[in-house]
Amino acid sequence: MAHIIRKSGTGFINKFGELVVPCIYEMAFSYSEGLVMVQKNGKCGYLDKTGNEVIPIEYEDADVFADGLAGVCKDGKWGFIDKKGVLGIPYLYDRINCFSEDLCGVFKDGKVGIIDKQGNEAVPFVYDDIFEFSEGLICVCKDEKCGFIDALGNEVIPFIYDRSEGVKCKGSLICIAKDKKWGVIDKVGNEIVSFIYDDIAPEYSEGLAYVNLNGRYGFINERGEEIIPFIYEDLSNFSEGLAAAKMGGKWGFIDKENKVVVSLIYERVYSFSDGLALIMEKGRNAYFIDKFGEVNIALKRSYTLLEKLKFAILTLAVATVIYMLIKAIAS
Repeated sequence: MAHIIRKSGTGFINKFGELVVPCIYEMAFSYSEGLVMVQKNGKCGYLDKTGNEVIPIEYEDADVFADGLAGVCKDGKWGFIDKKGVLGIPYLYDRINCFSEDLCGVFKDGKVGIIDKQGNEAVPFVYDDIFEFSEGLICVCKDEKCGFIDALGNEVIPFIYDRSEGVKCKGSLICIAKDKKWGVIDKVGNEIVSFIYDDIAPEYSEGLAYVNLNGRYGFINERGEEIIPFIYEDLSNFSEGLAAAKMGGKWGFIDKENKVVVSLIYERVYSFSDGLALIMEKGRNAYFIDKFGEVNIALKRSYTLLEKLKFAILTLAVATVIYMLIKAIAS
């Protein structure tokens, strides 16, 4: 399922270009655990993959489902519901993260702590910020510095890193910043890649991570060795053997040997999934391409009732003119 945006709003299409969820929503997240959060008339709720509303659109705000629970907001406070819409953790919190590994960071009275799926406090509210749990570690911030703790709140990696959004541990490596430069450490804090980069991917993908050095992007491996040179304006991580790359203001795809597989000619591209990538062009043109750059599916447009009526009137007018011409010739 892929987002599609039209003047009427946002919706979702399938890989056949068919509109599955109509473009009537003000905003929508990506599908997670079979459901998607949508916003309509300033309220939030959830749809299934057929577009049916399975949890009422009645919340002030809402987040994606993770570990079977989703954060929802009422009267300015956040709690958690299950996939049936049943409130399992009451509306107590000022902000929330998503559950991961049965734990979740939540904000209350200006501090952050960790709760379990029953709402019990697992780690006290003593931190300033917190990110997603991953493989037994979580990045937390205190006094403008970040470090890592375990599920019991024990310090595993000291608080010596810059406060940075979205830091997480995946596999054995952590991409993180120190003294305004980015590098990579392992799960016990050993430096694996030197802190010399201006930007870095949130995580490694297929053994590589994009990095920025002196305003240009390239790829490094898990030892910090340059694999793809720093020649690009922007990059995304590899997916199914290909990475989106930007040069000269246009996007395309490269492989791990830095060969251009799909020409860099597009306004906007999304990563490959199941052999297809969504392409967005000017004029709201959108379609899927395969790994040869061939158009696989052109997205079908659905028309509003007003557009259909206008088309019918135009068709009738043209038919009337043709009839009058034939009648005039016959007479």
